Amino acid sequence: MIPYKELQIGDWVYVELENEWLEGQVEELADGQVCVRTYEDNLYWYTPEEVDPIPLTEEQLFSFGFEKRENPEIAGPHGVAYVKGPFIIRYPDRQNLSHCLLMCHGEHTREIEHPLTVHELQHHYHGMTKILLEKEEKTAS
Repeated sequence: MIPYKELQIGDWVYVELENEWLEGQVEELADGQVCVRTYEDNLYWYTPEEVDPIPLTEEQLFSFGFEKRENPEIAGPHGVAYVKGPFIIRYPDRQNLSHCLLMCHGEHTREIEHPLTVHELQHHYHGMTKILLEKEEKTAS
């Protein structure tokens, strides 16, 4: 569950639809309810208890257009980094995904001491870059 006060329009979240967990994007917030659109273009209202965070994985980072960097100048001697424009997510120890540094030119580095979720990354990215973090468009096969 994601507390209602943490949700923002544009956040990517998990919702359950017909006994299947789907990714969806928050379209609207009203009267303590959350309207979510899934990739299947279904639009449904949920209570905050029915909306779950999406764990931030490498696959998720790639879906937002991040590129993996392992060179020590960016990632550190034992780390890995993901870069999108001026924004960098650095995991100083590639074995510990519960600790990361968020960096952006002209902003103070933010140190995170828990595994990030997708909506949390979206909020930090927007706060540091003033740009909404959007998933890249999926093309039809």
